[in-house]
Amino acid sequence: MHNIRFVAHLDILGMSSIVERDADAAWELLSDLVAVRDKTNGLELEFLDTKERIAVSDAISSVTFSDTILLFTKGNSDTDLRCLIVLVTEIFQLALYKCVPIRAGISLGTFYFNLEKSMYAGPALVDAYKVGESAQWLGITLSSTVQKIASELNMTSGISKVVVPWQLPLKEETKICHVINWPAVIAHNFKILPPLSFAQFYQLFEHRFGLAQQLPSEVLAKYRNTVEFINTMLSRHGRA
Repeated sequence: MHNIRFVAHLDILGMSSIVERDADAAWELLSDLVAVRDKTNGLELEFLDTKERIAVSDAISSVTFSDTILLFTKGNSDTDLRCLIVLVTEIFQLALYKCVPIRAGISLGTFYFNLEKSMYAGPALVDAYKVGESAQWLGITLSSTVQKIASELNMTSGISKVVVPWQLPLKEETKICHVINWPAVIAHNFKILPPLSFAQFYQLFEHRFGLAQQLPSEVLAKYRNTVEFINTMLSRHGRA
């Protein structure tokens, strides 16, 4: 059980297209993502219900390569998962603030690493990558390996649940998945009253990826799916 841990895989949506179009812009985008990672490195978390106070660096390791951030816990306790969920959500919201579109997957399973030799492997990494990459949106998706444990943590933001089921569009199908309710977590940061329009949301990214009408239909769908999730979650949060 020593190598069973929680793993999160986060990457930039549309990075390959921007690299092909403008290498300088791609480097700027990656630099913004690294700045987000650095800002979270010194976080200290306090969980009021368990009266635990934990430095993120004591619970989670992080690695950045290309357009990807890999996070993994040192153990597989409930506290480890709580810390990872909070950290991934914080990186996600800071990335949005920097106009960096990302999506993430979180899994539980076997994961080996050697920081000195930059070696990382295991089914949990593959699972986290596949879960995040298959989701057709900007968001944080939980693998089936972790959704029950995450739900039973009963994490809340106000009265809204942090882990919620959602009918999520995937590459091959649409199915109910457990996801992180990040709109409720950062509801106080929204400057525009919901419901948000697609145009209002996409304007965050237009200077990086170009006009919406120039995007492929499958890319447009990812942003539209995100807007639907935001509006639904904020509506429920407002009624809570």
